[in-house]
Amino acid sequence: MESLRDKVVSQLREQILSNDLEPGTRLRERTLSDLFGVSRVPVREALMVLEADLLVTSSRRADGSEGAGVEVTRFDRNDVAELFDAREALEPLVARLAARHRSEAQLEALRDQLETARRAAETGDNRAGALANTAYHGILVQACGSGLLAAVMAPLQTRIERLFRRTIVGRAPELAEDHTRMLAALEDRQAETAELLARLHVVSTRAPSLALFTEQDEGQDAGRADD
Repeated sequence: MESLRDKVVSQLREQILSNDLEPGTRLRERTLSDLFGVSRVPVREALMVLEADLLVTSSRRADGSEGAGVEVTRFDRNDVAELFDAREALEPLVARLAARHRSEAQLEALRDQLETARRAAETGDNRAGALANTAYHGILVQACGSGLLAAVMAPLQTRIERLFRRTIVGRAPELAEDHTRMLAALEDRQAETAELLARLHVVSTRAPSLALFTEQDEGQDAGRADD
């Protein structure tokens, strides 16, 4: 049975990833407690989970108590650029190792997520498409066979999902094509091809993603100037 903490985590996580709670939004325990109809204890625990996932940021005093409060972690162009730097360094290696170590069960799981992403693209369900693409990348990490590399990638997964939620609009068919080619390389155990395709995939999606977040940041700056 899902705990109260997990229910709050799930609902807040979705609101942050969908941008219903925008970056910089203050999150007050009392307000959230009233909103979800729970005590402040599960709310406090949920915020700690979300902080570990880099979705919220808290300022705490030296004694560990809450300081200025908790806010939705900002996610701007600079954050996206850093994320792409990390992805470009790591994801080609993940793909190369996955081509060598993947299991038939993992290939089938990749096919399932790819089909889900295609259906989402056809129906315009951006949330389902982003979730399927995030899951696809997560399965690749599992398939690489390296516990160390998986541990390095783990903190990036939530940021990758946050990125996909914002950038998938209008690009789902293109992403599905990239993932189809990558899957074919994995099926044939073509490690070098998989590595190249993963690198091209990251590089090709970098510029449009940065452009979107540049536009977002400029809009926010203009809004602050008008206040």
